[in-house]
Amino acid sequence: MFASLRIPVTFLIIGICWALFSNPVITFFARHLAPSEQDSFRELNDLIFVLIITVVLYVKIKKQQHKLTRSEEDYRQLFESNPNPLWIYNNENMRFVKVNTAATEKYGYSRKKFLKMSDKDICPGLSECNHHLFAHTGDLKKEGVRKHVKATGETFDVSIISYPVLFNNEHCSLVMAADISEIVEKDKKLQQAYKKIKTSNKALLEIAWSHSHELRKPLCSILGLVPLLKEATGEQERDELLTLIEICSNELDGVLKLNSERVTEMDMQEA
Repeated sequence: MFASLRIPVTFLIIGICWALFSNPVITFFARHLAPSEQDSFRELNDLIFVLIITVVLYVKIKKQQHKLTRSEEDYRQLFESNPNPLWIYNNENMRFVKVNTAATEKYGYSRKKFLKMSDKDICPGLSECNHHLFAHTGDLKKEGVRKHVKATGETFDVSIISYPVLFNNEHCSLVMAADISEIVEKDKKLQQAYKKIKTSNKALLEIAWSHSHELRKPLCSILGLVPLLKEATGEQERDELLTLIEICSNELDGVLKLNSERVTEMDMQEA
């Protein structure tokens, strides 16, 4: 606030000093002249003051205009050279009022065509976009992920950051749209990988359960029959025990083959 008052306050002080001291100075140095000549000097003094003030004001105004022009040019360059698509739309009708080069290249529309369109033309989810458009309050920004469509009809995911601005004396919004299609695609692949890992873990748990239960039964039977075979005295009893051991061995082999097939099938699914 002090910076804006500095110039008028400075000129006010100079004007007051000039008015208070110029007339006494003229009267002192022109006291030997006639009153009419003294009045002429006073008029010339006033004219010189006006000319000086005019020149100084002109210089100050030109300096401020130059600063303003440079500032506007800097902001224009920041807007135009930004690698992300940027645009400004009118909050009332959602029509674009300014777009940068990155936006025209990304969406495939010419600048002239872009300025004839509205945000509804690039955002298929209109209700979603409306929520985004009118969610501003004060200086708050609204972020979100939207589906946008190019001139070719191709849709892609964008992350939206929007700021309320006053452009050409109209309430508008400045929007930056960042393409996050690759990030979304990677996220989908991660989700698929997670599902595969989850499925694999489930299969491994089933296999582990088979090893701990299905394998235990024939294995325990074999371990129990071997001591009996060692203690068998008759030929008939030994043959019966060998038959039982053979049956348990075949059962154990069947369980192992089944588990091997499960592991092979799981590996093929992952591949």
